Amino acid sequence: MGTLEALVAQITALSGDADLPGLQSSLKSAAQDNVMRASAGGLLAAVAALDAAAHSLGCLYLLEAKARTANAQQGDRDFLESACTFLPACTPRQVRMAPEKFVSLCRAVKAHCLVLDAPKRGVAPLRAAVAALCPSTDHLSPIHADFFQLCLLSKCYSAAGPVLDADVYTVDPAKTAVTPTDVLLYCYYGGLLEIGRRRYAHALELLLTALTAPTMVPNAITAACAKKYMLVSLIHSGAVPQLPKYAAPVVSRMFKSECAPYAELAKLCGQDKSPAELSAFAVGKQADFEQDGNMGLVGLAIEGHAKRQIQKLTQTYLTLSLADIAQQAGLGGPAEAEVAVLRMIDAGEVHARISERDGMIRFSEEDEAYHSEATTTALESLIARTVELAGRLQTFDMAVSSDRAYLTKTELKGQRSKESGDPSGSGAEQLGGL
Repeated sequence: MGTLEALVAQITALSGDADLPGLQSSLKSAAQDNVMRASAGGLLAAVAALDAAAHSLGCLYLLEAKARTANAQQGDRDFLESACTFLPACTPRQVRMAPEKFVSLCRAVKAHCLVLDAPKRGVAPLRAAVAALCPSTDHLSPIHADFFQLCLLSKCYSAAGPVLDADVYTVDPAKTAVTPTDVLLYCYYGGLLEIGRRRYAHALELLLTALTAPTMVPNAITAACAKKYMLVSLIHSGAVPQLPKYAAPVVSRMFKSECAPYAELAKLCGQDKSPAELSAFAVGKQADFEQDGNMGLVGLAIEGHAKRQIQKLTQTYLTLSLADIAQQAGLGGPAEAEVAVLRMIDAGEVHARISERDGMIRFSEEDEAYHSEATTTALESLIARTVELAGRLQTFDMAVSSDRAYLTKTELKGQRSKESGDPSGSGAEQLGGL
């Protein structure tokens, strides 16, 4: 049986580009795995003796082996520090040779951060791990969701900004070991982060992606996304849109069975109930909302409903008293109306001035300079992204159209339709059956 010292020597000798495949075959062998398990106490010292950048593949196997023996129930600070030092320093080309091992190591880092109540410790290392594992920023990996979760728990919303802002198009299990559950968790945690950043439009986009993902059975992640989606829709626009037709039937049924209190709140908002009435309803369903951890979002939905009532008044009146606003928007009185209007002015949601002398509000038109340099830059960026996305869609369409399995299934379904005399088995319905 070999020794840990011999294994370290082998890692040092075979970490050149030409020797990496042979090193990986050796590290994957049962014999070397037995050596690492038997020498668990010396694995961190072995990692410390290696260069994280030059010997990334070997360090990865040693650290992942240590993760399997570390006490995940109590947490291992020494392991956590060693892994958090390795992740930002590792060489992407080497760790991408063993994506499953790399994901396993990152999952262990997250687990130890949670047990040790130190989620912030893992934020920067996992952000570096996302970049190391993914061939490009548009690839999705299992580490995305773990990174987002640590950002949420540590309230480091800004740290997740660059990763959230990247457009993700590619899901490649062979390169990143991503699974369907990872996709759902990416959408869920990413949506929560965007809610925290008050970027409701992108939050809705992420949550809707989870809700329209193909599925045959209900699951807890989709149910949680559905509830968040309904509340964020109320906050953002005051109404919950219908799910697209391509959403799975099980998700549509979930909206009725799992989200009844949320659907009722949406119905009350659509009936222009006063904030007081909505608050009374929320109090009655408080146990349901708190169990889901959504009471804060319910409060924001009710607050958003009051804001929209005020915005409607700006479309009708040029001048209005605080008392009239309080009455027509269903607020508690002039003082509450003044606070609400001031917040909306600060947020740029209305343009108005409040007269302290007579308590009157004078609304004005938005003065937006669309010819500004910033607007031109934003428009050019949007056009460039649209062109890029169109190119990706065209490439994907060509790949699907020439896929042998797709063509075979389409042809067989067309033949069965002809044999049965049913002309509906062609065209769009054929696509829907795939």
